[in-house]
Amino acid sequence: MFGLWTPLIALVATLLPLLWIKRWITHHLQQLSIRWGGDPDVALVLYFVIVLPGVVIHELSHWLVATALGVRVRKLALGPVRKGRSKRVSLGSIRVGHVDPVRASLIGLAPLLGGSAVILLIGNLVLGVGELAATMSGQGAAGVLAGLDQLVRVADFWLWLYLIFAVSNAMLPSGSDMAAVRPVLTFLGIAALVLVVVGGVPTIPVQVVEWANAIAGYLASAFGLTLATDLLFILVIGLLTWLTRWIQRE
Repeated sequence: MFGLWTPLIALVATLLPLLWIKRWITHHLQQLSIRWGGDPDVALVLYFVIVLPGVVIHELSHWLVATALGVRVRKLALGPVRKGRSKRVSLGSIRVGHVDPVRASLIGLAPLLGGSAVILLIGNLVLGVGELAATMSGQGAAGVLAGLDQLVRVADFWLWLYLIFAVSNAMLPSGSDMAAVRPVLTFLGIAALVLVVVGGVPTIPVQVVEWANAIAGYLASAFGLTLATDLLFILVIGLLTWLTRWIQRE
């Protein structure tokens, strides 16, 4: 129906709710940790432990891309830290040497691509989500239930689901990551605007369109699997929050 725009529309349709869900999960997990731990610092450690696999992949993605681009990594740290007067929470960090804006942007976006790759690998190679979706297609409610039953029977299913949850909630670029990416995106946006004003809307080579669609489709697939997993964990977190409040008689 949407032709060449389908992968991009799918990307936007999965990314926007994912951004909201990530904030919701982060806020409620921290609140739940405070209720369990009592002390904000203890709660921060509990939250860090919950999303630790995702934090490790986030920082390792930075490190791998920086190393591949020939950028010196001065320091890589893991652990919850409150920074600055605003007490902004950092669960991990990497410090690199002097680098140009283009390579800084690639390093900043690395966790998004690395986390998406891990999620897709787990979803397709371990859980077999792609094959399962094809099998359930057109079989109605009975086929869906049978497919879900088959999915849950995968060895260590809940562990793999937790890993998707942890990775997905740490893969989006942090504030410092976006600070590195923003100048390059701004420059590209201005350059594109100038080209349109001077020469009109340019003809985009088919290869570029196919390349962009491949990336958009890749990210949309990872985000879609993430959304399905996060919705399940939202139910769990909501139930735990209700039970905690009931036990504490609030």
